[in-house]
Amino acid sequence: MTAGAVRVREERIDILRFEPGDMDELMEIENRSFSLPWSRSSYEELWPLDSIEIWIAKAGSEMLGYYLVQSVGDEAELHTFAVKPEHRRRGVGRMLLDHMMGKAREKGARNIYLQVRPSNAPARALYDKLGFKPVGLRKRYYRDNDEDALVMRLEL
Repeated sequence: MTAGAVRVREERIDILRFEPGDMDELMEIENRSFSLPWSRSSYEELWPLDSIEIWIAKAGSEMLGYYLVQSVGDEAELHTFAVKPEHRRRGVGRMLLDHMMGKAREKGARNIYLQVRPSNAPARALYDKLGFKPVGLRKRYYRDNDEDALVMRLEL
């Protein structure tokens, strides 16, 4: 197996750096995963920035998920992360987040932050398992329903 490749339930999954040709698949997952999806132009503006990294999980030619993280100094922030609905609860999300945490450590991050809807129980359970702790609340953060955003931090 090559570096960055693991097997999840007998399926080889590679974690690869995002390339512009991956955009259509990423947007398909984005739009299926979020009630307030990011726009294509947001990704196109962000991915070339030095502080931004986008990584994707692929099984063969199929993209299963992705994450976008920003690193500045000794902090990282997971801005967005999603797994294709039909591939959830199979370890792909955990694999992507493990990869993200390893990359953050390599860059010297001491803390990783993220925001999550309090109502998103599956995501919160995964973040809890990985050691993220609630550190704040952003009131009425989500425009679609005025739900708060729970701010979580992982100390590395």
